[in-house]
Amino acid sequence: MYVPGLKYRCPAGRRRSVLVGPCLLIAVAGCERESPEVETPPETAVQLVLDTVNVVHSDLFHRVEGVRRLRGGDLAVMNAGSLNLLLLDSLGDLKETIGRLGQGPGEFQGMLDMDIEGDSIVVLDGLMRRVQLFHRDSFVTMWPLRGITGTPEQVAFSSGGGPVVAFGTRPDAGQGNVMRVLRETVELYRVDDPGTALETSVEIPGDEFFYGRGEGGATFMGMPAFNVWSTYDLTRTGVIVADGRDGRVVSFPWGGQVARALRAASPPAPVPQAEMDRFWQRAETVARRRPDMDYMTFARQAVDVWGESVPRPFYEAVITDGSETLMKHFAPSSSDLVEWSLLGGDGETLGTFNLGRATELHSLRSREVLGVGRDSLDVEHVLVLRIREAADDG
Repeated sequence: MYVPGLKYRCPAGRRRSVLVGPCLLIAVAGCERESPEVETPPETAVQLVLDTVNVVHSDLFHRVEGVRRLRGGDLAVMNAGSLNLLLLDSLGDLKETIGRLGQGPGEFQGMLDMDIEGDSIVVLDGLMRRVQLFHRDSFVTMWPLRGITGTPEQVAFSSGGGPVVAFGTRPDAGQGNVMRVLRETVELYRVDDPGTALETSVEIPGDEFFYGRGEGGATFMGMPAFNVWSTYDLTRTGVIVADGRDGRVVSFPWGGQVARALRAASPPAPVPQAEMDRFWQRAETVARRRPDMDYMTFARQAVDVWGESVPRPFYEAVITDGSETLMKHFAPSSSDLVEWSLLGGDGETLGTFNLGRATELHSLRSREVLGVGRDSLDVEHVLVLRIREAADDG
C-alpha cells in the first residue's frame, strides 16, 4: 500500500529500495500472456536445514543489498548505504574497498544490483543509469543506459558476452487505469546494444500498482494491498520467472528459445480474514501516527481496487544458480518465519526450510547460500550458509 514519503522495499533476493513520494512509484502495467502449462510435480516433504558456515561482522556494513562469491573464495559485499563494494577474504577480513559517492569512473550514486563472473564484477547504478565493470578492485569500463525507457532493476553476466540489464516499464497513465490493479512488464537489454530489447519467449511480469483518487480528485500512484513484486532472476544461461500472482514458474535460455514451465498456474486464493483484520489494525496504527494525512483513504482504496476479494500472493522472491532455485513463499508481515522451497531443474520440490524475517538471502551457488542477517538492534552481519537435508548427519 502506498504511503506518501515512506520507504518501500522489495522482497529478499534482488532487492530495490525506493523512496516513494506522491508522484513516484516504480511499477508498470502487465497484460495477459501465453506460456506453456505443465502438471505441477508432486510435492515432497523433505525438510532442509541451513547450516551456518560463517558469520561475518563488520562496522563497515551499511545497508547490504548483495553478497556474491568471487573466484578463489573471496566475498564481494555491496553496500548500498555507503555506496561501495567490500572485498572480503574467506574468513571475512577486509581486503579491498571499491567505489565511493560520486559521478566519475568507479563511483556510484545508487547501487541497485551486482553480478560476478570469476573475478569480474558488474554493478548497476540506478540513479546514474549505467553499468560499471571491475576486475576485482580495478575499474575496467562502463556502459551508459540513459537511452532506455523504464526503471533498471537487475544486472547479470550472460553466456552471450556482455552483461544484460532488466528494466521495468509501464504504459502511459490514462483515465481508464484509475482504480485498476496494473503490472509492469520487465524487458531485457544488453549493455553493449541498449537500443533494442532482447527477445524473450514469455512476458516477464513485474511489480503491481494502481492509480487512486486523492483529495480534490487528484490522481496518485500506490501499491494495492497484498501486492506482488517482480520475482525473477537472471543467470549465465537464462532467466527464471516466478509469477507471484498466479504461482507459475517458467525458465527460458538466452536467445529467445522456447520456455519451459516448471510450475503451472494455480487458482487464486483469497486473503484469510485474520490477515485482513491485521491489515486494518496496522492501517489504523499508522493513521494515528500520521494525523497530517488521510491515511485510511489510501488504505481503503488499496483494498477496494481488488473488488470483492483480495487475492493472496504466492511468492516474494526467487534466487537461482541456473540449476536449482530457491523460492520465497508469501507470508504476512505479522509472521516471524517465512517458508522457502528448493526446486530442482524440472521444477520438482527438493525440500523446504523456514527462515526468520531478519535474514535476507542474496545468492545461491551449488547449495551455498549467501545472505545478510540483522540482530535486535538492526546491526547487519553477512551469512555463509549451506543447504542440506535434515536427516543428513554430514
